Order: sequence, then structure tokens, then C-alpha cells
Amino acid sequence: MDFSQAFAISAAGMSVQRMRVEVAALNLANAHSVQAPGAAAFQPLRVLVSPSVPFDALVSEGLQPGALPGATVQATEVSPRLVHDPGHPLADARGFVHQAAVDPATEMVTLMSAMRSYEANVAALNTARTLALKTLEIGRGT
Repeated sequence: MDFSQAFAISAAGMSVQRMRVEVAALNLANAHSVQAPGAAAFQPLRVLVSPSVPFDALVSEGLQPGALPGATVQATEVSPRLVHDPGHPLADARGFVHQAAVDPATEMVTLMSAMRSYEANVAALNTARTLALKTLEIGRGT
């Protein structure tokens, strides 16, 4: 495997983790959004990564920089949370307000996990860069 493949793998990993951070932030931003009765509720999003070809084939062919094979963002189907607040202007006839079914604790764990994975990909990229530079130094004869 040459260094460009190592760089491409780390770059693809960083792109996926960046997408996970953005989606978790979007979910957190909509955690307390409310819907009028009968209106479509905000559905939490999840990042799904499933490559269309096997990973070893991607490595042997070399990943294209910036390419994210098979990474998609999908809404999860969950029913909204019902919060009893009869004084709210969007409460239904029984006094319940329909809030987005986003669990802030789950989203924070996802956010922290994605950040740690991003940092690991940066470390792998820096290691590959350092190895490439050392290889050039050895090749120069210094």
C-alpha cells in the first residue's frame, strides 16, 4: 500500500466523522422542537456507512480523496415524545405537546465518539505523513 492510499483512508474516515458530528449537532439543535397536532415531527437523523464494494477492494484500488462510498444520512422512524403542558399554544386536545424524540444524552455520546474517532484519523494521517517524509529523507541519503 502506498502513502496516498493511507492518506485517502484517513481522509474518508475524517469525512464520515465530520458528518456524524454535524448530524448529532443538528439533532441536538432540534431536541426541544415542538410540532402542532397532526403536523410532521422532526425525525432524528443517523449517519449510515455501508460501502458498495468491499473495503479491501477500496484499499487496493485506492480511495479518491473526498470520496465517501456508501455514506448516507437517514431519518430514524420514532414517534414524538408527549409532554403534558396544557397551557402551551401547540398542545393537543388532551393537553400534550408533541416534541421531537431526540435523546440529548445519546446525541452527546455520539458527538464525543465521533470527535474521538476524528482525532484518531488525524493521528493516523500524521503518522503516514511522518513516515512519508522519513522515507524521502532516507532516499536523499541524509
